[in-house]
Amino acid sequence: MTPGEFKQKGAGLKMEFGFHPTPFGVCFLVLTERGISHLGFVDGDDQALVLNQFRQNWPEATLAENRVGTGSMVNRIFSVDHPHESRPFHLLLKGTNFQVSVWRALLTIPIGNVVSYQDIAAYIGRPKAFRAVGNAIAVNPVGYLIPCHRVIAKSGRIHQYRWGTVRKKAILGWEATRSSLSPPVETIKRRVES
Repeated sequence: MTPGEFKQKGAGLKMEFGFHPTPFGVCFLVLTERGISHLGFVDGDDQALVLNQFRQNWPEATLAENRVGTGSMVNRIFSVDHPHESRPFHLLLKGTNFQVSVWRALLTIPIGNVVSYQDIAAYIGRPKAFRAVGNAIAVNPVGYLIPCHRVIAKSGRIHQYRWGTVRKKAILGWEATRSSLSPPVETIKRRVES
């Protein structure tokens, strides 16, 4: 998203949303003609709250429910039959340059691997900015696709996941089993150290 579009808060943008079951609970997905703008998880009966919070971030956009369109995308995202599908997902995101650089770094973490906040900070060339990295990860608008769940504390502790520690552990476990089906790949940590 351009800075001008960012300032317009979604003016002229048509967004379609849906709530759908996934292997990790109900998700809230929002699509635009240009790509996915939100993917998050919902606990309990919080659907109205989640929708209201999303509207606050995009107050000028036109938002309409489309369970059919969003449902086919959710099926593609969480497909068990095609875990390493080669077609990319297009995203429409709004964030600062720093946030976008962190989100891009997250995309380089291979499935089945984890890294620390310090590793991400070093990878983007800001080794002392690991707290700011944590803040950027916390506001990732496209959970799971931009794999913020693959970042853990340097101590190895799994915590501070926007959608709950139990869900984060479940996603990591699921990915670990799926990654065993493909050859090992280089992790971001090795890239930083070389």
